[in-house]
Amino acid sequence: MTTVEPEINPNARITFLLDWELTLKCNYECTYCSSGLYSGHDNSTKHPPLTDCIKTIDFMFEYVNLHMQNRRKSLKHVVLNVYGGESLYHPNIEIILRTIREKYLKYKDEWSLIIGVTTNLSATSKLMDSIIDLIDEWTCSFHIESSPKQQAQFKKNILKLKEKNKSFKIINLMHSGYFDKNIDFSNWAEQNNFKIFNRQLDNADSN
Repeated sequence: MTTVEPEINPNARITFLLDWELTLKCNYECTYCSSGLYSGHDNSTKHPPLTDCIKTIDFMFEYVNLHMQNRRKSLKHVVLNVYGGESLYHPNIEIILRTIREKYLKYKDEWSLIIGVTTNLSATSKLMDSIIDLIDEWTCSFHIESSPKQQAQFKKNILKLKEKNKSFKIINLMHSGYFDKNIDFSNWAEQNNFKIFNRQLDNADSN
């Protein structure tokens, strides 16, 4: 866990944001995502063991609960964002998400909790079926350097989120070397009535 800070969204209620960098490992190696600590991902490291993850959940919830004691009832709202690396790439992600929900029960009368993930949404259909109801909000990054198979899985998973009426947003990671393909994805999203956020161009030629 690297960040514990309040989140202010003028269009929503004020919440307390927990950003949990669950793992540095990622199943992608995109050229625009530098590796190393605090640089997006580091595939040379191992996933943190489940025991350490559970200890982190305990610490986060104990910390938040202490902080919530000094807040008005209207401000006792927490968002936990699980990210990486690739959050859903952790081999124990289902257990971790279930543990979050189980341990939150101790605090459910004290403050509200929204569980979110930031993901490249390349998860298999089997994994999606097992975790989709454990996650409240999804931030889904479309990586143009991923394989055609992975991109097809991304689209399949997005359609599943829509079918399940889940809250999600799509980030289209623009890349100068694949601009036409980024536009193709934008058109696909528009055809399916998905609002997407086009991130600024990566690796753009400065000439």
